Amino acid sequence: MYFDYTATTPMDEEIIDTYCMIQKKYFANTTSLHLLGQKSNNIYLQMIDEIKHVLNCNHDIVFTSNATEANNLAIMGCVENKKGTIITTKIEHPSVYEVFQHLENNGYDVKYLNVDSNGIIDLDELKSYLNNDVLLVSIMWVNNIIGSIQPIDKVIELIKPYKKIKLHVDCVQGITKIKPNFSFDDIDLFTFSAHKFYGPKGIGVLGYKKNFNLDKRLFGSNAQFGIKPGTFDLGLVVCCAKALKKYCNLLDKNFKYVKELRDLFVNNIKNSKVSFNSNDNCSPYIINISVLNTNGETIVHLLEAKDIYVSTGSSCSSKLKKPEKTIMAISDSYDKAISTIRISLSYLTTKDEVMKLVDEVNKL
Repeated sequence: MYFDYTATTPMDEEIIDTYCMIQKKYFANTTSLHLLGQKSNNIYLQMIDEIKHVLNCNHDIVFTSNATEANNLAIMGCVENKKGTIITTKIEHPSVYEVFQHLENNGYDVKYLNVDSNGIIDLDELKSYLNNDVLLVSIMWVNNIIGSIQPIDKVIELIKPYKKIKLHVDCVQGITKIKPNFSFDDIDLFTFSAHKFYGPKGIGVLGYKKNFNLDKRLFGSNAQFGIKPGTFDLGLVVCCAKALKKYCNLLDKNFKYVKELRDLFVNNIKNSKVSFNSNDNCSPYIINISVLNTNGETIVHLLEAKDIYVSTGSSCSSKLKKPEKTIMAISDSYDKAISTIRISLSYLTTKDEVMKLVDEVNKL
């Protein structure tokens, strides 16, 4: 019983078939001048158009190895060799948060926005930091630990008067799951990865506004605007676009079902030691709880013994055995932050599986 869909999802069978087909028929390098290469390149360009159509945006699209790489390229491409203030939150994914810490260690003035007990930023605090010296604001759409959904539409309105400021949004946990209340065209840079919505691993996306001079960190060719040069896997590109289109079209249906699963879990937990860190306004795909006086890793292994798989937090940092920083930010409780587990749901999850998980959590 798999409850770690926030970390990764299994590949859709239809997407796997598509990958095999592309690898067999369109294996030529997209930069080759011969006919086979140009056929591959035409498919590559078609996939970019598909992604832009699904997201209703007009950005340049760059394919990366994953969202971590996309986040790094986006942030460093905006601020490297520039002077000014950069702003993020205390609950970003490590692939954003640690880039800001690196920049801070190298002399940048970094502002880390606080969040309330629901994991939502204080818009007044953000407004107080905005001025003509700010280079970049990076705020994730949906938090990967508790599922809090940031008011990106209001962030956009606050930033609009400042033409110099670029807005980057990590969309990894929002894409195909949460209906956006903003236009992607109002965001300067966005990032996501296909393996979060039943596509393949090894493919991430960086979208950035046209005519924006994103500084390069990699060199070797002019492929993908020189931002991510080198030969890429066309099969991964096609599967990313196909999975995005398929699961964006299923967003409303899957959201409704997963919300029912979340409510089923929450309403049946009777264990007095269980404290919920996710609330009703969070993404229903993510349920974060703390089982007081019990280490999160211990809970993971207790459930694992029952063939139930959950996580303690971000799969990129869960082995570090540190207090979960998002839980610390919303609760200021060390005990909660070390006893947290993340349960993540999918349209593939059954109600029977949820009730078996409920039973085991109640026994803890």
